[in-house]
Amino acid sequence: MNKLLKILFLLFPITVFGINNQNAIIGSVQNIKLQPNEDYPTIAQRYDVGYYELYEANPGVDPDAPITGTILIIPTKYILPLELHYNIVINLAEMRLYYESTNPHKIYIFPIGIGKEGWNTPIGTFTVISKTKNPSWTAPEDVYRYRIAHGEKIPRVIPPGKDNPLGEYALRLSNPSYLIHGTDDPVGVGRRSSAGCIRMYPEDIKQLFSMVKMGTEVQIINTPYKAAQINNEVYLEAHMPLYEQRVVMRDDVSLATNIVKKAISKSNTVNVDWKKVETVAKNHLGIPQLVSNANAANAPIIHSRVNSMTIINPAKTLEEPFNVLLNKNLICYYNIVN
Repeated sequence: MNKLLKILFLLFPITVFGINNQNAIIGSVQNIKLQPNEDYPTIAQRYDVGYYELYEANPGVDPDAPITGTILIIPTKYILPLELHYNIVINLAEMRLYYESTNPHKIYIFPIGIGKEGWNTPIGTFTVISKTKNPSWTAPEDVYRYRIAHGEKIPRVIPPGKDNPLGEYALRLSNPSYLIHGTDDPVGVGRRSSAGCIRMYPEDIKQLFSMVKMGTEVQIINTPYKAAQINNEVYLEAHMPLYEQRVVMRDDVSLATNIVKKAISKSNTVNVDWKKVETVAKNHLGIPQLVSNANAANAPIIHSRVNSMTIINPAKTLEEPFNVLLNKNLICYYNIVN
């Protein structure tokens, strides 16, 4: 079962809901029992999910000191983003990258690290303009000054090798300051850990690099809520909005309700439980959950079965201060030298 959901096959056509809505649910939720000496980064990389995905799906577990024997939910069930159409879609709120290939027709889903607050990953539509194997990293001036100001001496250029923060592979986007690349520090995957670029586990970027062609479209979005209608059932997948959104949204869940309304805009046969929509949106467990049909009110909300219900401050793992992940993670990845 190793890396079972690293490659997800699209075994059914994408179903159309509403105006240009193309949604499908793939994958399944897994449960594991935490073994001695296991931690979140190890488990996340083993199951090819991000650190914060584990945090969202298991809200009662301290990610810094999980208790042996705790049952953890592995959130490997997904609603496909509307924007996915034979391209790469990066959803910042999910901290996931989706890739739909044409031949063979498959869906690939990878966890990613994204830009920290103040070093945001740009939103928009881009293309892959270059592919580099074994890149060197040249420190951008702003990052170099920042790290020097915080007492860390770094070289201007880091050659290819195990200490290179770009890892072994890099895809440059048409906004040339930003790349999709590997890392020498997998702990940063699934967190806001970079100065704007997209970082991936070494094994994931190797696979993506081998498949993606020059000119491939890359659409970067920031969508904390996704909805899908499957027959007469409606599902909502909710993620905690990024800090900048949370400041504006506070307890407002209208964005989630609007996403659900859009998914069912051409249907007269579903009965949405709007109270449950609100609950799912506020719990933001990152797993598709049923919010409709006659049994919606009684359908259980997925939650983790945990031994300790200590609630951890979301800011602790989602938006750590710059100095927490300074050493290797705060790097803006451009100026590649072959």
